[in-house]
Order: sequence, then C-alpha cells, then structure tokens
Amino acid sequence: MRYFALDGTDHASHEEQGSTIRRYITWRNRHADDVRLRQIVTRANVA
Repeated sequence: MRYFALDGTDHASHEEQGSTIRRYITWRNRHADDVRLRQIVTRANVA
C-alpha cells in the first residue's frame, strides 16, 4: 500500500491521508484478479 497510495505524497491532514488509503483499498479490491497488478505487487513486496 505504501508504494501505491503513499509514496511521493504530502497530505495536508490525517483525514486526507485516510481518504487516499480508503480509495486505494477500494480500487485494489475491484482489481484483485488483475495479473499485471499482481506482478507489480509481487515486485514491490520483494524490495
């Protein structure tokens, strides 16, 4: 999640950061079966 939702961000508040995290989780759950996304996540988890 850090790689996709938080890297390179400068949130003005915790509420804004929480909103970004919730949007990422919602998006990720809708794309759970995406093979390309799984490959990216796998690479990110290794690092």
